[in-house]
Amino acid sequence: MDLLTMAIKNEIRAQYKSVRKFSIAVGIPQSTIVSALHNGIGGTSYSTVLKICRKLSINMYDFSPLYNTNYQGMSMMAAYSQLDEKGRYIIDALFNLELKRCKGVDYTEEIKDTIENAVKEAE
Repeated sequence: MDLLTMAIKNEIRAQYKSVRKFSIAVGIPQSTIVSALHNGIGGTSYSTVLKICRKLSINMYDFSPLYNTNYQGMSMMAAYSQLDEKGRYIIDALFNLELKRCKGVDYTEEIKDTIENAVKEAE
């Protein structure tokens, strides 16, 4: 099964619990959706796939959710885009440290170097 078909199947299950409920919500016959999921979305018309992906908020190019950030996340992304190169460097360095912490990686030695480098870069 191709990645887009799997993404659609997973999102229907997560958001609507059944193909029947989804077909009613999207306005596409249930038989069309069942066929697309069974045979792969590749044989389905582009307009139908587009309609399905839009309804499920799936990006058709990388199959990721289109709107996977909350309002605060969107505000942070907008603020990040206004930072200069030094500001982005500092935020990126801290973000990478936080990712390591969340994954349970010991970064105690690295944190000193990262913070020192970020401060130097900011000056």
